Amino acid sequence: MELFQHILVPLDGSPKSERAIPTAIKLARNLNSHITLLRVVEIPEPSIENPPEPMRAWIEEATRQAIAEAEGYLEGLASWFRANNVAVDTQVRVMKPDQDILEVMDLDQVDLILMSPHGRGYQDFGHECLSYGHVADKVLRRSPVPVLLVRGESGRIPDMEGVARPEGR
Repeated sequence: MELFQHILVPLDGSPKSERAIPTAIKLARNLNSHITLLRVVEIPEPSIENPPEPMRAWIEEATRQAIAEAEGYLEGLASWFRANNVAVDTQVRVMKPDQDILEVMDLDQVDLILMSPHGRGYQDFGHECLSYGHVADKVLRRSPVPVLLVRGESGRIPDMEGVARPEGR
């Protein structure tokens, strides 16, 4: 069995999370890997146990809209992978980012998680060695498969040298 044949790339919609894309494309091309792009939609839960019907309806509609936006976002990013002849699929989940990342990893038999952490986790407290982000920290500590953290300067999809652009971009 070859290593890293199925790579999970969790994205939260931010430019910082997208820093993982060039590395994912290059790694997938070199290893002939399949990529799964994952976006976890976080919907706030009501503060009361049994919310009234209008509140429930609002939450359901907000959830539908957030899922539709996330699907469109991932499909747009998937075009970068397809333009580089990389097999890619997308998934949108609604729960908690670290839990969903690990569940998708397990269910889809992912053998590498590649993500770009935000780095806000602990740096405000002066612990720079631990400043790779809250979700990344949880995934890194609990994942039974390797986790590759990609750092870099902020900006949308940097370091695209050697990566084909999709048509129309």
